Parts: sequence; C-alpha cells; structure tokens
Amino acid sequence: MTLDKGKEKSSTIDRRKVVIGTAWSIPAIAIAAATPALAASVPPVVVTPGTGTVISNWKGDHHYGSFEEDLDQRAYDFPVTVNEANGNPVVGATVTVTVSGQNEDGDVLGIYAYPAPDNDGPEEDQSRSATVVTGADGVARFAVSTQNLSSDETPSTATMTVTVTYNGTTTVSVISVVLTESD
Repeated sequence: MTLDKGKEKSSTIDRRKVVIGTAWSIPAIAIAAATPALAASVPPVVVTPGTGTVISNWKGDHHYGSFEEDLDQRAYDFPVTVNEANGNPVVGATVTVTVSGQNEDGDVLGIYAYPAPDNDGPEEDQSRSATVVTGADGVARFAVSTQNLSSDETPSTATMTVTVTYNGTTTVSVISVVLTESD
C-alpha cells in the first residue's frame, strides 16, 4: 500500500471504474461479432444465369419434348452453371428451378429435369418445379416447355427462380422470361 497525502490507498479497483470499463468494451465485442456474419453473407458460389437475366428469344408455341423431331417445337435447354468464386465448377450443388406466370389458357412455362417429356407441355402437365444436382462440370441441366400463345396473349411474361444450395448456403437468382411471339 502507498500513502497519498496522508490517506491509505487501496490496491482494489473501484467498482465504478469496472462498470465504466465494461461499458466501453461492449461495442468492441459487438463489432467483432458482426464481422463474421458480414463475411458469411457473400455468396460462396456464382450462378449462371444470374439475377436480372431476361430471356426473350423463346417462343410460346407448344415447345415440349427434348427429342422432338421438329426442331422448331422442341423444348428449350436450360443449363444452370454453378462455379466457385475462382471459376472452378461446383460438384454436388442442389439446383431447384421454379417457374411462375400464367396466361388465359393456363401456365406459360413448364420446367423439367433434362430431358423434357413429350407430354403436351404446360397446357396438360403443369410442372412448376424441378430439382437437379450439378455434375462434374458444375452444370445442372433442365428443359423448359412453353405453352401455345394466341396473338392476343403476347407478350406473356414468366419468372424462373433458380435456388442453389451448397455446403448449407443458399443462393437465389431470378430470371425473367418474355414471350413476344408464337411460331
């Protein structure tokens, strides 16, 4: 113990100083805890096609069946590529594509794991969702069927939501489809 102006000084810490010190340390802890959460929000994969993609070259006229002899009536191939940020393919990612959108006769699009069945398309088989796991090339292959559109039903719009799950993290892309003509 030391003497200061005739008073004995204690070697214990004043309780008010402990409370003040604790209050100053809490924001530093909160900031440090927030940093990993911010880093985790960065998508671990790159999905192509990505959000904001607009597909406008498909036609709405009975496009179904991947092996249709008439090339003008075959379902559209829709590959989804999943890569790591450095460009390497991601093997084993679960990719689900969900379609939405409707015209006067029913659904505008049908989505299938490749190959698409020859089943009269979205007018008869309203397949709104399909799931595929990426292969060694990082690609999940889908096929899209379109419904026949009359001239008063064009343009018709639809949305394709691509959900990729890999290592417990989910990445979502939203694709717009604009059908401006029939065959």
